[in-house]
Amino acid sequence: MPTLLKSSAAFKEKNYKQALIDSFLGIDKLLESEEGRTELEAINKVITANNSQIPQEPSEIAKYVGCTACVALITKTEIYVANSGDSRCVLSKSGISINLSEDHKPDNELEKKRILKAEGFVEENRVNGAINLSRSLGDMEYKQNKKLKAEEQIITAYPDVRVEKISNEMEFLIIACDGIWDCMQSQVAVDYVKEQATKLNPKQDKGFKCSKIVEEMFEKNIATSVESSGTCYLLTINRWNWL
Repeated sequence: MPTLLKSSAAFKEKNYKQALIDSFLGIDKLLESEEGRTELEAINKVITANNSQIPQEPSEIAKYVGCTACVALITKTEIYVANSGDSRCVLSKSGISINLSEDHKPDNELEKKRILKAEGFVEENRVNGAINLSRSLGDMEYKQNKKLKAEEQIITAYPDVRVEKISNEMEFLIIACDGIWDCMQSQVAVDYVKEQATKLNPKQDKGFKCSKIVEEMFEKNIATSVESSGTCYLLTINRWNWL
């Protein structure tokens, strides 16, 4: 993603919104390219021995697996957030949570409209009864209609992009997958980060890493009775000056 982003013409022209869109769509193109198939073949050799659900033919992997993408591009003056899927970026501004992305779920009105128009369907809040999100990278099985643009497919990698001007009131960003947001509302997550930051007092520890707070968040949310996985990223904007 960073390589595609920095090499795009739009990025070089500082049109960061278009550069993000191009890089998201570029990932799908890369997955189906010769270079992509070579990398998928290497991945396939590692994972198929332990997961019978992954197709044995490496060129087919991109059809059946995918992932969400929530990306924050930060310049000196603005934050650009591009999102495809049900991961979420939340900004803390003077302790108030602000969602900088929208969760792309199949039952969202606009998402469902696109799915139906592309001759898909939504059943039990899942696309074609299978996938519980409506945008993603990969999942090429749902992107095969040659008559439709990338943003019109049943599932699309096309991201929403939001731009927020940087201000002194900004404290930090939380970017996390749905596993966090299924357990915490945005404001609850912001409050928790601030609570942990006050408790751990990072201003007194020059070597303090934000990952310590992320670890505490996972300890709070992950069930002990099942195997779980998730992704969360915490980025301070004005260092720890807001503590």
